[in-house]
Amino acid sequence: MRSSKIISFMTVFGLSAFVYAANANTPTQFFDKDGAYYGPDCDETNYKGAYYTGDYTSPFKTVLGKTDEDIQKKLDQLWNHYFGGQADKTVYYEDRDGGYIVDINNNDIRSEGMSYGMMIAVQTNHKDEFKKLWNWAKSHLWHDPARGGNGYFSWQANRDGSTRDQGNAPDGEIYFMMSLLFAANRWDNADYMKDAQTILKACWKGNGNSLYSEQSYIATFQPTDGNNTWGDASYSLPAFVDLFSRWSDTNKDKWLKATKATRDHIYNSANSKSGLCTDYSNFDGTPHYAFGNNSKRYSFDAIRCPMNYGMDYYLFGADAERQTKIAKLITDFFEKDDYRHGHFEWDGSDPTGAFTIGQAGANAVATYALLDVPEYKDLVKKVLQKAWDAKPIVGNERYYDGLVHYLAMLHLTGNFKIWKPKPKNVKEKTEPAGEYNGATYKEGDTIDAFEDCELYKITFVKGAEEKKDSTDALKSLDLRVGQFKMERNYNLKGCKVNSEKAARGAYYGRIVPVK
Repeated sequence: MRSSKIISFMTVFGLSAFVYAANANTPTQFFDKDGAYYGPDCDETNYKGAYYTGDYTSPFKTVLGKTDEDIQKKLDQLWNHYFGGQADKTVYYEDRDGGYIVDINNNDIRSEGMSYGMMIAVQTNHKDEFKKLWNWAKSHLWHDPARGGNGYFSWQANRDGSTRDQGNAPDGEIYFMMSLLFAANRWDNADYMKDAQTILKACWKGNGNSLYSEQSYIATFQPTDGNNTWGDASYSLPAFVDLFSRWSDTNKDKWLKATKATRDHIYNSANSKSGLCTDYSNFDGTPHYAFGNNSKRYSFDAIRCPMNYGMDYYLFGADAERQTKIAKLITDFFEKDDYRHGHFEWDGSDPTGAFTIGQAGANAVATYALLDVPEYKDLVKKVLQKAWDAKPIVGNERYYDGLVHYLAMLHLTGNFKIWKPKPKNVKEKTEPAGEYNGATYKEGDTIDAFEDCELYKITFVKGAEEKKDSTDALKSLDLRVGQFKMERNYNLKGCKVNSEKAARGAYYGRIVPVK
């Protein structure tokens, strides 16, 4: 057996690294059917998020036993329900300016919903709907800097396109930027990248009106109108801010600081007993009162918090210990409540309202942090089943909870991917048909592999057609790891040997005890 993962772990020089490599469920496809890339990245960290591994395995498959066909049927159902045009189901409509998402209950268009619609469209590869949504948002919501605007979006408009409130709500900007970056990468669209970079630049103004606080580096509730000294925990999207720090052309140092601050904020906003966040929060995470009593309760905005840190856990894994802690808290809390209520005080007291499918979805995303915690095995399965079984909403309440649940289902089905710039150098090579990295391949099969920070397209051929080694520099390697050694035949396949005669390449063999 040959392992494509073991190379990236060779520098660890520990037995656990080799065991992990040998047993890893290594993904073998890193491109979609059109060639867009969502695969691994070489990084010096030991984090295990999908950004680094390219692994988007669905817990619906590993925990509930769902098949690819089951998952695709579920995703088709969600798209057809919310974007299919049926009067009592759809939230997506079109006019001459493009497409728009309606908050049915309030009969308005919100930057939140428009940006959610764009994210759903790019993740499900609906290019036309994405274009129409962005055209409408640009025409009616965006205060374009090219026309003297501040780069933000009106958070609320009427269905005829007229403005209802010119102020912005940062969750809209954050999802707009992220969906545009993904679309630019997935569809190789320079215009989307240009627009994304314009908004990213506008977020930091240095005049007190930045989207993120220039002091705390946390997203403000609103950068103007005196609402910039506090925030909203559900606006803290650490995975997105992490990507902004990598992909923004401007203010990289500030985005990097914001990445840490955002992770801190969503952790600090989760109550230490209940795990609940409140709708509005101070920068230290404590509840903030504004515009009514719901602001300091777990009510509407706050239901998204578990999805925010759950996605950060599986996409990056940079704050795994703290996110596992709060995922345990909120999972235990709703189990104790028996999923009866939807609104609470920060500490979990004074329950009101009903548990919704938005909460079922968001809470399930948090269980990504519990998949490797044995004592939560049964409870994780129960929470995932609730998200899977949730029925799309019919009627006036379908907009918010429906779209939060839809986004959660993209995460849980493995279909919320980090769409990256296309790799500049993909090497091609052949391997003999048969067992490779724990799986069996026949002649003509092709897979993607990430070896020693190099991306390969591997084609399997008959054993007799296997390419010969390009060097005889080393034929075997004994690697001692504590009381173990690795007996291997060394196959360099064109890899270089450094001055210390230590080769970097691909290995055959097994771990055996030292006699």
